[in-house]
Amino acid sequence: MRLVDERVTTVWNDGRDIDLGSPDPEIVCFAEIGNTLSKIARFNGRNRGVALSVAQHCVMGAQALINEGATRMEASLFLLHDAHEWVLGDLIRPSAELFAAACSELYGETRLLDAIAACKSAWDEAIYFAAGLPGPEAWTKRQAKLVKDMDARMQRAEAISLFGAAAARKFPNSATPKLTGAIKPWAAGKAEEQFMAMANRLIGEERILDRASLAALRRAL
Repeated sequence: MRLVDERVTTVWNDGRDIDLGSPDPEIVCFAEIGNTLSKIARFNGRNRGVALSVAQHCVMGAQALINEGATRMEASLFLLHDAHEWVLGDLIRPSAELFAAACSELYGETRLLDAIAACKSAWDEAIYFAAGLPGPEAWTKRQAKLVKDMDARMQRAEAISLFGAAAARKFPNSATPKLTGAIKPWAAGKAEEQFMAMANRLIGEERILDRASLAALRRAL
């Protein structure tokens, strides 16, 4: 499925041009996702010291779901919920809301947030398909709620850990996730390793390795 008629290209890590407007399960590689997410910072990297990565957010949230009794599949859905940032990057919500407000006031356009959501959703479908999992459009209400709620709970817990208790006022009150260990930012190498370990555990080592082998073969051609 194409998102837009015109090609929107970016240079991939192997030098190829990839069309962002054409989400494709065939280019999905979980090793590349883990590598990229390990270097994308939560909260725009505003905390002092090492940034908390998106990869760590996904791993710790998936483990918290398991600790709270969720199934392996449900934890898998959370692990990949931000994986579209591997290809689209991370546009934090305040920035997106600013751009949407500017579009509305300057040009009369009011659907920017919907367009951003549509692009993320299309890439989500490709990524989950590659993982052998249902895309968000096919999730049950329980699955969608688990992922959404854990995302919000993790965001609040992360903000408190990084910026202090006063940061809690910026987020709706919610139960603290049942974490394994405190939220202390990991170095990029550790975040990547932990993401891949969790992906192998939840999605299956054979599928993860197959996708990595396919990507390596493409780079060699």
